[in-house]
Amino acid sequence: MKIGLVLPSIPGYSETFILSKINILLNQGNEVSIFVNHYGESRSLQTQIPIYIQPNISRKYLLPFYLLYLLIKFPFRVIKFIQFERLSRIKWLLIIKHLIINYHILNKELDWLHFVYATIGIGRENVSRAIGAKSSVSFRGFDIGLYPHKHPNCYKLLWENIDKVHTISDDLYQSALELGLDPKTPVQKINPAIDTQFFKYKNNKSLHQPLRILTVGRLTWKKGYEYALKALSLLKDKKINFEYNIIGEGNHREAIIYAIHQLGITEHVKLKGQLSHEEVKKEMEWADIYIQPSIQEGFCNAVLEAQAMGLICIVTDAEGLSENVDHEHSGWVLPKRSYEVIADTITKILSMDNNSLDLIRKEAVNRVNNKFNIMQQSMLYKNFYI
Repeated sequence: MKIGLVLPSIPGYSETFILSKINILLNQGNEVSIFVNHYGESRSLQTQIPIYIQPNISRKYLLPFYLLYLLIKFPFRVIKFIQFERLSRIKWLLIIKHLIINYHILNKELDWLHFVYATIGIGRENVSRAIGAKSSVSFRGFDIGLYPHKHPNCYKLLWENIDKVHTISDDLYQSALELGLDPKTPVQKINPAIDTQFFKYKNNKSLHQPLRILTVGRLTWKKGYEYALKALSLLKDKKINFEYNIIGEGNHREAIIYAIHQLGITEHVKLKGQLSHEEVKKEMEWADIYIQPSIQEGFCNAVLEAQAMGLICIVTDAEGLSENVDHEHSGWVLPKRSYEVIADTITKILSMDNNSLDLIRKEAVNRVNNKFNIMQQSMLYKNFYI
């Protein structure tokens, strides 16, 4: 099977779910190609699989050559693409732009064209039909939870041309239906998965003093770090001693530093920056409690990793997180922006005996090992592209 994955850029450090999917598809004997808008910060996949970058439309002197090549080599595809675009009521100037930005896909032979994010399918809705391939799309948190609020009806044409949907959670799928997705479109839920042999719980442990708390994720507003910090400031007021490590980088770093200073918890919080997977694992071995205070979250692999490592997890009910953690069994799922409830939950955890906490740890470990392992995910992907 020849499968093309369309992405904004080559998968980066935090996009482990994409790297995992690529490895699964390759191990199943598929031919995988990646189509990107630009290289981005990572070039780690260039030697492993073909990577094709879209033409740079700012180099206007090259644009006629792309069009001429397509017309000479693939005239029928160009004609079909234009016909589909016109049926979709796309204006001529935009059709020409779409021909150019999809040049790197239109000249390839594929069985499936998969949009790893729904947003990357905008402007490419008719490409798969023009090249005689099937098309599919994955739902992620930003695509479904945020982008459509600024761009109403942005997926109308995509919904009309997609053959199959991959969702990582029921919540995202329901949101897509509210955005106009036809319920008759075939859908398959494939949750994210982690390497449970790498992220592995070793033995029972007691809570440390000071309490060790951890969060892993990009430093962006949607991760809700300020709510975790406010909760911890309430713990400080209660004379509860703690250490809070945050792993990740992003454009919200300055706001987080200011919040830490304003809340008076500078001596308790460390911003560790971007760490390797081995270093993240060591941080999880160090920690007692994992907090994911997100405002918006598709699913979050880091929460799966934390549960697999036996951490007591506190997350919000942002999109897929409520499926990630089983409330009051493998951890706690709390309302978004509820920093007082986060503080109260941590206080409750501190009052629990070791046996009760071990039951939660073991439930989390067993649940992740049984439901979110790569082998199970691999079997589900095998049945997706048929």
